[in-house]
Parts: sequence; C-alpha cells; structure tokens
Amino acid sequence: MALGLVFASAFQVPILTQSSLYRICTHPEYLDKLREEAYESQGLKFENNNREMPYLDSFVKESARLGPGPIRKCFQAKIIRIGVPLLSKAVESIVSVPRKVMSRYTSPEGVIVPAGNWVAVPQLPLMRDPRIWPNGDAFDGFRFVQRDDQSISRLTHPSLEFPFWGSIRHACPARFYVSTVVKMVLAHLLVAYEFKLENPTAKPVYSFGKARLPSPFMTLLVRKRVLLDRKRE
Repeated sequence: MALGLVFASAFQVPILTQSSLYRICTHPEYLDKLREEAYESQGLKFENNNREMPYLDSFVKESARLGPGPIRKCFQAKIIRIGVPLLSKAVESIVSVPRKVMSRYTSPEGVIVPAGNWVAVPQLPLMRDPRIWPNGDAFDGFRFVQRDDQSISRLTHPSLEFPFWGSIRHACPARFYVSTVVKMVLAHLLVAYEFKLENPTAKPVYSFGKARLPSPFMTLLVRKRVLLDRKRE
C-alpha cells in the first residue's frame, strides 16, 4: 500500500515543488513570512506537516491553483441539447479526471453525450473562474489563510472548485504524502538556501504532446545561507 502511494505521487511531488519555487522567485514579497514559518516549524514530526505551516500550505495550494496539470488536451468540443448541436469547436485546456463515455448519456438538463466521446473536468478555467475565485487570474499566496493565522482550507482538501486531486469522492489517496513531502522540501530550501531564477522570464512549464511538465530549461541559481542561532539573533 505504502509503495503504491509513493509511485502514485511520484510525478506530482516535483511538479508542485517546481511550481512553488517558481512562485517564490517571482513573488519575493512572500519570502520573509514563509522563511519565518519554516524556521519555527523545524523539528516537526513527519505526520504533523499537514496540520501545521498554514502559510506555506496556502502558498503551495495557490501555486497548484494557477499551475494545474499535467494533462493538456486539445479536442473537438460538442454540446448537444435535445438533438440540436449548440457548440462544436476546437478547445485546448488543462483537464483532469478524463473518462470515456461507454454508452450514450442524457443529463437531466437535456445535454446529450454520445458514446465514444471523452468527458473531463476543465481544471484550468474552473480554478481561475472569477465567479468562484476573487481576482482569479492573480496570484495570492496567502489566499487560504485567515487573519488569525488559521487555514481556510488546506492543500489536501478536494472540492468541486479545486479539482486538483480529482473528484471529492475518489480524491487521490497520495495527496497527503505529496503535501507533506513538498512542504518538507520547500521548508528546508527556505531555511538553508538563497535562490533565484537564472532567467527571470523563463517559463515554468514545458508542453510535450498532451503532457504539461516542469520545464527542464528553468534554471535556479542557488547558494548556501549563513545560518545563525536564532536564540542569538
């Protein structure tokens, strides 16, 4: 079981880590708060990382909201109501939960999905929809933290508005492991290293066929920090 979770999460850990590092580099205004929280959270037990560090958790979740993946689909979208085609056009989007329709389906609203078609959740448009997310196209690293430093929602919380982990009922079981490992990696980097983008205009993702992956061309300049005993700071 544990080995299965490791393999299931193998692709998501580097994707989320890289996406979050990119956001830290392009939004340095969050660095001091994230680093302070990382200092204070040193020595946490592995299982406690998903209950603590609300600011880093929010930052990673916001990075995931604006940088979902890894499936990029270009398809012919067709919507038919009561036998009349309403929409047929090429659509490219980041999607999740792709499923093939095995038999013709008609929704209660009269939308017909013919057999052989694929249906999926339009992850990118949904997670940037301004009707759901205020100022949805903008990055707000602490969007999911209240003024009392408590989390509004956590990275591991699936919802209809945040389908990053799939559906609510069948959400990815490896999400807790992914969240913990990503935050452990980021917390260590924040405490021990200074880093910045070698090329500030570098894109964080690279599209290859139908896949959307972390860009191998995004390079970080890294140096070791001189750490002081915080009791003497």
